[in-house]
Amino acid sequence: MTNKNNFKRSNRYIIYMSLIVPFSFLSCNLIHAAAIEQSDYRPGNPIYDKWDQFYKIEKTNPQQAEKLLLDLSKLTPQDPKVWKSLTYLQIRINKPKAALTSVTKAVELEPTNDALKLQQAYLYNQLKQDHQALKIFKQLTLSSDADIATKSKQAVENLSSGGVKPVFADIYFAPSYESRFDDGIFPLKIRYGKNLDQGRTQVYGFLSLNRDTQSTGISNQNTDTKIFDENAIVAGLGVNYQPWVNLPIRLYAEVGGSYDLIDRPKKNNPTEIRSKFRESVTAGVTGYQEWYANPDLHNRTVFNDYFTDLYGNVATYSREDYDVIGDFRVRSGFNVYRGEAGTVQAYMKIRSILDTAGENYNNLVEAGPGIAWQPFNYMPIKFRAERLYGFYFKDYNDKNRYNNTRFEMVFYKDF
Repeated sequence: MTNKNNFKRSNRYIIYMSLIVPFSFLSCNLIHAAAIEQSDYRPGNPIYDKWDQFYKIEKTNPQQAEKLLLDLSKLTPQDPKVWKSLTYLQIRINKPKAALTSVTKAVELEPTNDALKLQQAYLYNQLKQDHQALKIFKQLTLSSDADIATKSKQAVENLSSGGVKPVFADIYFAPSYESRFDDGIFPLKIRYGKNLDQGRTQVYGFLSLNRDTQSTGISNQNTDTKIFDENAIVAGLGVNYQPWVNLPIRLYAEVGGSYDLIDRPKKNNPTEIRSKFRESVTAGVTGYQEWYANPDLHNRTVFNDYFTDLYGNVATYSREDYDVIGDFRVRSGFNVYRGEAGTVQAYMKIRSILDTAGENYNNLVEAGPGIAWQPFNYMPIKFRAERLYGFYFKDYNDKNRYNNTRFEMVFYKDF
């Protein structure tokens, strides 16, 4: 009963604060008026006139006032006062999604303004995007403003105790094209499960499918098989655990059954077809981490807006006779464009695959340039094009080097 009451109080605290903080923007009106009078704008200037109209109607006609501010955002997109006023007004007329967009613009223009960041965190919380809210609240616990730091610490405590969803679901779909094989590859994975211990442990059911366009199975007419991907449906149960809260590393295990989508030969007798139904056991460790520079928008250049991401996975697979396969990747580059159309990144990529069975196609390193585009920033989708130059540690089809152009679309959505 005590935990339930605490959880209710936590929710009320967050909701209460998300209502209180917007009124801090009321003081912005006087600042704006003074700014207009002291600026170079005079009556007859479209910017001055729109601000003047805005102050006259913001209380009586907020919808029209919003249109005026949106016009001003196009005339003076680098003016943080526009985005602050939009944030306050959109909160007042119950447009939290639009308000989040506006306050995010304001934060980009004033990245050291902790009050704006606090409002951004409350809006994320209001929209039930607690993961993003918690990330900002944690940063603000170190704010030089004692009041903001105190509120943020309380929010972190509240969200940490009740912010992790008890049930989760996610979907991952990443079709790609590999020019060196003229092959289209279609991996899909869906999970549904339960978070335990504030998300450090997850128990879930899963369904995955891997299919490609060039793999050929064994038949009476064809004993020369070509296998580029698993080409199987796998369903089962999984569990993962994050041993260290501050390190994005998880141990995992998945057990289930698989069904081959093409006829695969037996390893000990390549002229015979193996059973399409097999057990599927996978166990390993995986991790992913991103780093971003996030410079002040006023001082941003292509070369100081850089990023790096790191991925690693080491696992053993019953479907591969318990071969242990390691896959490691690092990408590092620059955000060359950030705007209404999304984010465009240019980067260099290095990837290496190693295994204990000594399969030549599982022992390689590749590197090369890539470009990525995430449309409109809020869509859970990213498009990539990469030109990679690879080296097999063991000769593969009498070759030890290759070139490859890869096109990929990555879609990931959690619910």
